[in-house]
Amino acid sequence: MGSRPASWRADRALGLALGLGLAGAASDAETLPARRGPLESRDEWLLAQPRLTLPAVSPDPLRRGETRFSVELDWGNDFGLAERAYATDGIGMLVDGEHRTAALDVRRGFTSSLTLGLRVPLRWRGPGVMDGLIDGWHHLTGLPDNRRSYFPNGRMRVEGRDDRFRPLAWQGSPGAGLGDVELLAHWAFRRPARGGWTAAVVGRAALPTGSGPFHAGGVDAGAQIVAAHSLGRATDVYLGLGGTVFSDAERDGLDYERRRAHGFLAFEWRPARRLSLLMEASYASRLLSGVPASTGRPVYVKAGVKREVRHGWLLQLGIVEGVASVQSTTDFGVLLGISRTSGGAGLR
Repeated sequence: MGSRPASWRADRALGLALGLGLAGAASDAETLPARRGPLESRDEWLLAQPRLTLPAVSPDPLRRGETRFSVELDWGNDFGLAERAYATDGIGMLVDGEHRTAALDVRRGFTSSLTLGLRVPLRWRGPGVMDGLIDGWHHLTGLPDNRRSYFPNGRMRVEGRDDRFRPLAWQGSPGAGLGDVELLAHWAFRRPARGGWTAAVVGRAALPTGSGPFHAGGVDAGAQIVAAHSLGRATDVYLGLGGTVFSDAERDGLDYERRRAHGFLAFEWRPARRLSLLMEASYASRLLSGVPASTGRPVYVKAGVKREVRHGWLLQLGIVEGVASVQSTTDFGVLLGISRTSGGAGLR
């Protein structure tokens, strides 16, 4: 046979190159990591710390037989002042202190849709050491400090007036202790093909296992519907809505609302194969009852990063900033965590 025309050989080479390029892109898409989910942190504000709150969570379940161990640390400074003319000292509500919570979280995939888990928190509250640091940050940036610089550093206190204008009788004390052990059931009822909506129902129960200053006598329960959707090859959106119910409405001499609503919206962007950047906004309804100065509708913004350091190991770092109802939110907090996922069989 005669030799092929040069144009035919060029077209064939171009087609082969395009085919290899498309195959490489498809291979890259196949190796993209699964989404890692939002920062799954609770509201650890001084007065919310002993109550069950609902975190932002991914609807994706663990694989059948897969186990995940996580250790998490939440360290934040809590200051909020609401001034009111009806109070003789001008203070309608004042919260000043610091919290630290370390938690061990264990989860296992029992089926391809059902994940069960257990969370054991160790909690601390007290005067803390972050006051001076945050005062300096506000001075440097010019951000409003809600008059926190007018109050002495290194103290823990809760003051204010109830709805009959009497001084609040908060009976809490500084110290450390075991928090309420939390049980988790996560059922993914919608698990579509890649790129569609995933949805799950998540139920939680907090048992009265607290000790020391976190001793409690009631059970808290909560449930939420969470969903996620891909916005592209490397971006996902998460949203959720739920509520909590408290069997014991009184804690440390304060009255709490028996029911609260919770919601969140979060985004994850994976600019590299092992890296996720996260942004989250969350909202909850009123926490305290009978304290007029406590508007109690906290709104948080959280930003963070998750980094896979080796197969199955994941590190996370985040910051927490309260942006509304400053007498009801953590002023500034830091989140740290490490997790290890192992085992599992079959597809999600």
